[in-house]
Amino acid sequence: MKRNPPTHLPDGYEVSVAESVADVERIRPIWEQMQAKEPYPVINADINRYLSVLKASGDDVKPYVMVLRQNGRPAAMIIGRIAKRRLGLKLGYKTLCKPSLNCLTIIYGGILGQPVDDLSQLMIRELMRVLRQERLDAVYFSRLRTDSDIYQFVREVPGLFSRSHFPQKESHWTMVVPKDIESFYKARSKKHRGNIRRSIKKLEIEYTDRVEVVNCKGEDGLDDAIKAAHQVSLTTYQHGLGCGFVDDPRMRSLLTTAGKQAWLRFAVMFIDGQPCAFQTGLRYQGTYFLQQIGFDPRWRDFNVGRILFVNVLEHICADPDIQYIDFGFGDADYKHSYGDTQWQETSVYIFATRPCPIFINMLRTSTMGLNASLEYILNKTGLVGWVKRRWRNLLQKDSKR
Repeated sequence: MKRNPPTHLPDGYEVSVAESVADVERIRPIWEQMQAKEPYPVINADINRYLSVLKASGDDVKPYVMVLRQNGRPAAMIIGRIAKRRLGLKLGYKTLCKPSLNCLTIIYGGILGQPVDDLSQLMIRELMRVLRQERLDAVYFSRLRTDSDIYQFVREVPGLFSRSHFPQKESHWTMVVPKDIESFYKARSKKHRGNIRRSIKKLEIEYTDRVEVVNCKGEDGLDDAIKAAHQVSLTTYQHGLGCGFVDDPRMRSLLTTAGKQAWLRFAVMFIDGQPCAFQTGLRYQGTYFLQQIGFDPRWRDFNVGRILFVNVLEHICADPDIQYIDFGFGDADYKHSYGDTQWQETSVYIFATRPCPIFINMLRTSTMGLNASLEYILNKTGLVGWVKRRWRNLLQKDSKR
């Protein structure tokens, strides 16, 4: 463990940093105790999940976990990793360029201890000191809650050329698990309830005994599930964006580890033996964390994605240890329809005060400002939904080529 000299910190504070897997294992008791005290522990910040991501990512990714102690007792923890990060500068869905940054990424849920006020500000200033000393290009915070003190200080403490501008805020939705599937239906509007049931009935009538949903919780059947999900993902607009489900060693390693930890919930729907929809999730600390969902657009008229979600939900309702569903990152109509609690999140950077990182930040600010202006105009004219649908349709067509 590397301990930073205390001269730059207020009296009573000390910082230590874990920069190897062995160092991380040494602070496991502190990590687990601090996460157990979190009001909403997320699976990304679980130490076993963190180590599995490191293992799957290879030697190019290094651990970086900071423990801040006050009077000898752990007060807060920052969980991150150092790696090259491609910063996609986009106009709409179109990527203009991807400059590479040597970046310290603070993972989602990776700030433990619920720091507020002076402690939050101290943590940000310490990260800025690390940014100067470690020759990093940036610190990236993955999806901070906008009502948190950490977010406020990330926006206020760095200078004009170092901070993020035009943060893109998104809603993060969760849902209380109903006691049974009938309770889920009753909570929907009459129209919504009817649409779901008509979709299920339509599929059952036209494909009697030819629809199968395969659920995978461990290593048994995982290989087939991964291949099927990848086949479906290739047809989706998410694949065109580069964020679809991929069958690669990293994904296989993460899913295998999740299966061994009894976290994995992987469902695939088949019609006539061909995969048409998939949904992956992780069961952790009383919450089902939805990871990825996708369906082949050729089956859009049957609403196979919605039908599979309801099928998975029925299994979740039968699990007494799951109280919540976390719908994960990004916006989607089904999250608005099913979610009952939401908060705002956004990802932000602190850039190093050197010419290259500052120039990249200026480029990023320009493209994000233009995107914000275009979205404002499209919202005012009522065209934003039409543009998004057109763009996604084009991406789906490109995926099929």
